[in-house]
Amino acid sequence: MPQQLAGAMSHSPSAKSDQLAFDWLDPDRDELARAAKELVDELKLLTGGAVVLVSCGKHKKQTRSIASELYTSPRFRMSMNLITRLQQRAFVLSAKHGLLALTTAIDPYDVSLSSLDEERRLAWQSEVVSKLKRAKGRSSVVVLLADDDYAIPLDQRLESVGFKVIQPLSRLSNSARLLFLKECHHYLDRISGVEEVYASFERMSAAGHVKPLREAVRGTLPDQGVYFFFDPTEQTRFSRTLPRLVRVGTHGVSAGSRATLRDRLRTHLGTSDGYGNHRSSVFRLHLGEALIRRDGLRDDYPNWGIGQNSTAAIRDSEKPLEKMVSEIIGSLLICCVAVADKSAKESARSLIERLSIALFTEYLLPVEAPSQHWLGLHSKHDVIVKTGLWNLRDAGSKADTSISKLINARIMKSGVAGT
Repeated sequence: MPQQLAGAMSHSPSAKSDQLAFDWLDPDRDELARAAKELVDELKLLTGGAVVLVSCGKHKKQTRSIASELYTSPRFRMSMNLITRLQQRAFVLSAKHGLLALTTAIDPYDVSLSSLDEERRLAWQSEVVSKLKRAKGRSSVVVLLADDDYAIPLDQRLESVGFKVIQPLSRLSNSARLLFLKECHHYLDRISGVEEVYASFERMSAAGHVKPLREAVRGTLPDQGVYFFFDPTEQTRFSRTLPRLVRVGTHGVSAGSRATLRDRLRTHLGTSDGYGNHRSSVFRLHLGEALIRRDGLRDDYPNWGIGQNSTAAIRDSEKPLEKMVSEIIGSLLICCVAVADKSAKESARSLIERLSIALFTEYLLPVEAPSQHWLGLHSKHDVIVKTGLWNLRDAGSKADTSISKLINARIMKSGVAGT
């Protein structure tokens, strides 16, 4: 996790002029989203947790209140909510009181750090560091969700006594600070959505409706639906019983299409003799290409993926690779969610497919990363490598975390997962 955002940050104005909101110097939303993900991921995985220091603000309640509730600015409230969601220890940096426990009751006051002379500011810094050393517990990491007047002077002082300091808001404008905090909350919402999706799939699995593809196509399948592939060689922290999700798809969404879910899955799986046709399945195409790149097979399969049709001789020469692809796809676990509707670009099936992909891949920042051994890391497509899904279309698009509830509702409606 970088201690502060890079790029445009190096050209930011000084701490005092920073409050003038030079928005054109701020990182773009993608960079803020990436920094938010890095901060959340690091804090969630950090042994011993962190201590978060949140600077006070001039906007306050007019009555005596505990420190976590006295300050009313949007930035302070969002910071407090984030700390609660991340389950981290925190203190308030008060210009008047120094380091405040969140439950300390205080009266409203009108003191800013910039109003103190240099001697008093140095004394304030020393007092904060001294109190923090006594109160830190097992934590050796400090996150400063603070204005630059508070954070910048404390940074070196804290590092000099052995703390690792993270300053995600350093030299950002006020609007960018709010956006960064919003992105932290949105990323946590995505994590919650992924947890809910996996919980729905676990219920399907417990009811016997998650099987290897080669077995699933021989059984009962809904005529229409959305399918979800899981790779048994990949682990996920979101489930104890299922491996990691690696592809989402549906079938025949063009107006008037009569293709069924079973038709599409059979195309992915291949022919009954164990081969298949990658020119009819983009999933097979991607897998075969990754195998070629991983195993150095380009000279053996120079025509892989070229053209929509091929000669009989080329198809025969590609059979060994088609068979390898069929074996891999056939071993993937699949969960099919029944969604009966008319074939159309804006069908419910298309919506569920699109939003499911977005939930896992928004900004091309995956909620769960693939293992270092995942075949998709050899793909020629950066999108597949970055997201850990064998999907290109809709990857990285805007997520709507309500998709998890929509999937669960469809599963419950079908009755296959019980109640």
